[in-house]
Amino acid sequence: MGIYFRLFRHRRFAGLCSGQIVSLIGDAFFPIIVVVAAAKAGTPAETIGAVFAARFVALGGVVLFSGALLDRFDPVRAAVVADSTRVVALAVLAFAWDGRLDAVVVAVAVLVGLCEAVSEPALLVIAPRVLDERNPTAAAGPTEGPAPAEDAKDAKDAEDDEDAEVTAAYGLLEGLRNVSGMVGPTLAAAVVAGLGSSAGAVLAAVTFGLSAVATRWAGAHLVAGSRSGAPAQKPDPARAEPETSRPGSDGPGEPEPEPSLLHSALQGLIVLWRIPWLRSVQLLAVIHVVFAVGPWMVALPVFLVEGGHSATLYGFVLGAFAIGNAVGALVGGRIGGPRRGLYALALLALYGLTVLAPVASGSLVLLTVAFVAGGIGQQAFDVAKMTGLRRDVPEELHGRAFSADFFFSFASLPLGQLLGAALLRFADPRTIMLWGGALVLVSTAAVTLRPDVRRFSSAPATASVPAAPTPLVER
Repeated sequence: MGIYFRLFRHRRFAGLCSGQIVSLIGDAFFPIIVVVAAAKAGTPAETIGAVFAARFVALGGVVLFSGALLDRFDPVRAAVVADSTRVVALAVLAFAWDGRLDAVVVAVAVLVGLCEAVSEPALLVIAPRVLDERNPTAAAGPTEGPAPAEDAKDAKDAEDDEDAEVTAAYGLLEGLRNVSGMVGPTLAAAVVAGLGSSAGAVLAAVTFGLSAVATRWAGAHLVAGSRSGAPAQKPDPARAEPETSRPGSDGPGEPEPEPSLLHSALQGLIVLWRIPWLRSVQLLAVIHVVFAVGPWMVALPVFLVEGGHSATLYGFVLGAFAIGNAVGALVGGRIGGPRRGLYALALLALYGLTVLAPVASGSLVLLTVAFVAGGIGQQAFDVAKMTGLRRDVPEELHGRAFSADFFFSFASLPLGQLLGAALLRFADPRTIMLWGGALVLVSTAAVTLRPDVRRFSSAPATASVPAAPTPLVER
């Protein structure tokens, strides 16, 4: 746990975490406000679903393009603009909304979804740069470095230290996300029930305002670097060279036009596909979500109700899974070494046992343990995967790669749930859950046959000398 305390001692990273906490709490207010307003007005469930669908369609429809924007422009400014936009949208909801689910609330839902499509990948891009203490101009001057062997060892040690810090940072951020996800809805429900929807919208707007301030402060040196002319990121490989020579001419020709946003966005998909281990892991995630997780999410409540259990048990085991997610984020933040992929996949296999647990036993204790374990495994795998993605994908493509990774998971889940609803017409919930658990276990074991997947790295396996953790010192 020492590295997490060192991370919190880095003031700017701690500020970024604070912004993450308050923004995630603010996220919980909008759906609570909608549900409470609908209940008071007697709004049909279809209308509530349309509002929520508007939010997620906006999120899924632009998340690939938001990654391209993050790679073209400053991600700190993009995150601050996203938070500021939500402040305005929720202020409108607080002072200009009559409580009906009409065009105003749908427009706010769309804006919230668009802002989430920017802020989610932006945080993953910003966090390692906040922690990066290297001077970007240090390599410009002459050096009289040590012998080549020592130089290589120092570089390897520095790389290992950075990798451990970034892994822990992602684990900490995901852990805070899960804790905020548990606290946020409870706080939102209490505020909206006690003070009303307008007060809830005002408080949510305040949280996003605080998040914007914290993010801007945490990334101030990154913005200052881009203003001073020091490149904050490498040139976009999707763009052509700034100048090209015309055929038959001696001098440089006209600059090539900047590629379209669609072309840039597709680079995120292409880069994930071209890295073999990432391609395998992404395909594994899609298979799990579409053919196991989605159907299981539909079948689980039906199975519990048909088995004579109350809805309380369903809520309890989901809470246990959320607790496991929070713990798993911290566990994933400590996964490292040449077998990091193997460890992460072994933890992911615990989710298969979670899927099978309700079928195997009705014991509340065993179900609780199984759901906590499944939450740990799923979140630990996600954190290790994110770190590997950042390590193997060029920095100038990070925004697009994280957005594409988010898109695969987000777009696949509704398909899996639709498949689960269709399967319930032909198979009983028990069969669906047995199939889902077996698929998770078998497919996860199969993908570990690839050596690069076991490493979560494209680099060949090499012996490394463990390095002592480097204290985090604010720039």
